[in-house]
Amino acid sequence: MKKIVLFGILMCIVTSFAIASEVSFFYTSQSHQRYWHYTDNGIRLDWYKNNYGVDLNLTPLLQQKSMTVNEAWIKFGKEKLGVKLGMMWYPFGNIEHLPSKSISILQSPQNKYSTIMNSAIMVNFCGKLGNIGWQAYWADAGFINWKQPWDKPSYIGARFTYEQENLKLGASVRGRNLLTDIHLFNDDTYDDEGKIIEAGVDICWKNDLMKLDFQAFRYDPKINHVKDIDYAFFTIASYEKGFILPVFNHTRPYVGFFSKDNSKTGDFGYNIIVGLNMKPMESVFIKLEYNHDSFKGWGDTITLQSGYVF
Repeated sequence: MKKIVLFGILMCIVTSFAIASEVSFFYTSQSHQRYWHYTDNGIRLDWYKNNYGVDLNLTPLLQQKSMTVNEAWIKFGKEKLGVKLGMMWYPFGNIEHLPSKSISILQSPQNKYSTIMNSAIMVNFCGKLGNIGWQAYWADAGFINWKQPWDKPSYIGARFTYEQENLKLGASVRGRNLLTDIHLFNDDTYDDEGKIIEAGVDICWKNDLMKLDFQAFRYDPKINHVKDIDYAFFTIASYEKGFILPVFNHTRPYVGFFSKDNSKTGDFGYNIIVGLNMKPMESVFIKLEYNHDSFKGWGDTITLQSGYVF
């Protein structure tokens, strides 16, 4: 435990000198575990300004592996019209990947057959016209296997948003093999995966008292030779006014429901989360979240996330 505390202090000192915008820690425990453990993206450093962004996952360093670059991009142009180049999260859905900006820890349905919540190298044209925002991008999906020469088909996608004072509407779509049907490995070993089209819609309503976020999407897992089209949705409601607790100060409770499918049986499942988003100081955030998983044997989790915004 002392090593963890010392490591956390060291990261705060280092990032403050490096002018990082945020450092966060993600710590979780499942019902069958005796101890708490870091998980994927458990230790993150983030730098974000108007024209660049960097998101580093340092968790693999604890296992003496290379760190992961979640995002590393630069933007040219203005708000009305610009282009972003580099590694970026797919602009799919109203997902806030920066921990300090998200009310909850779990943010989207988890499904290993889809990559819509991943990041990739892309060219992203973006702009805003009045209340309407738009993005149009090309994303390099990378190699099937870095030890093999086969290349994954690239994605082409777009996202549109419309914002008013208390309401934000969004629509996302992406696809590949849209012009031609190609074989996954450019040979006859595997069936032609055909056209891949994934789409989603999202609605966010907020006032001084509460915030409600609902999202639904359709993802196509044929890349893993699963033939069925899957649909998923989730909703998160939070009490934005919050209340004051000793030590933790401004505290906002929230609840969420996330649908998902069992990757082995295809059965419908869900996650229910209940949590507290606390702000003991202006630059410090703490989240405590209970996550109930409907699938037997997967285990419920209690997760603690904390961070510092520079």
